[in-house]
Amino acid sequence: MENNNEKSSDWKDREVGALWRVDGSNQSFYSGSIKVGGKSLKIVCFTNKYKEKGSNQPDLRVYESKDD
Repeated sequence: MENNNEKSSDWKDREVGALWRVDGSNQSFYSGSIKVGGKSLKIVCFTNKYKEKGSNQPDLRVYESKDD
């Protein structure tokens, strides 16, 4: 049982953020925050609409969230 707690603690110590799926009117995306250099940064992630099949292009694009 102790080994399981060690694994859980290791994952918790390495966590840098979390994302939630948002179903928008035009497309779905992910929204959340990550920790960078001790600072929390709000981000949004969209699927890469221009990815070509078989390419090494990313599946998702990550952007800093704009405060409206």
